[in-house]
Amino acid sequence: MKAIEIMKKGSRRLFYINLNDWVWWAWALTTVLLVAGLCGYDSALTGATAVTAAHGLIVLARDRSLVAYSVQLRAAYLLLLLVCYLPSTRWLYWMIAAGTFALIVFGYCFLTRVLSLLPWNSREAHTLDRLRRTFFSAPDLDRLSTNPAAAGCK
Repeated sequence: MKAIEIMKKGSRRLFYINLNDWVWWAWALTTVLLVAGLCGYDSALTGATAVTAAHGLIVLARDRSLVAYSVQLRAAYLLLLLVCYLPSTRWLYWMIAAGTFALIVFGYCFLTRVLSLLPWNSREAHTLDRLRRTFFSAPDLDRLSTNPAAAGCK
């Protein structure tokens, strides 16, 4: 089954749902666990953290580099989940769940965009135009057809 594409004639893809991609499924599972945790099943939040840790280890083994963008993403996401586990910061789970939902449905990954601004990931100057482009440009969902390895938050 191919990635689901809902398009108007002549327009860009709107949704990023890639049922053939194990990475998409890992993010989808994480989203479901976060939502279940927010609905009162606290063990699901622990499950989301465990899935993220396992996902990170698999990507680290695949990419064989701690500085790989995909590894940085999982490490940052895991760190956020661990911070959210503190009683005073549990409300942040709502933001993480919303962001991960945006990733699996629309292909928009806010955390990836934040990571792109770090000095070791880019040499481009920080300008208002760069910030606008970084956070407000639509995800390039057509990269699925040209480079499946670059799809989503790989």
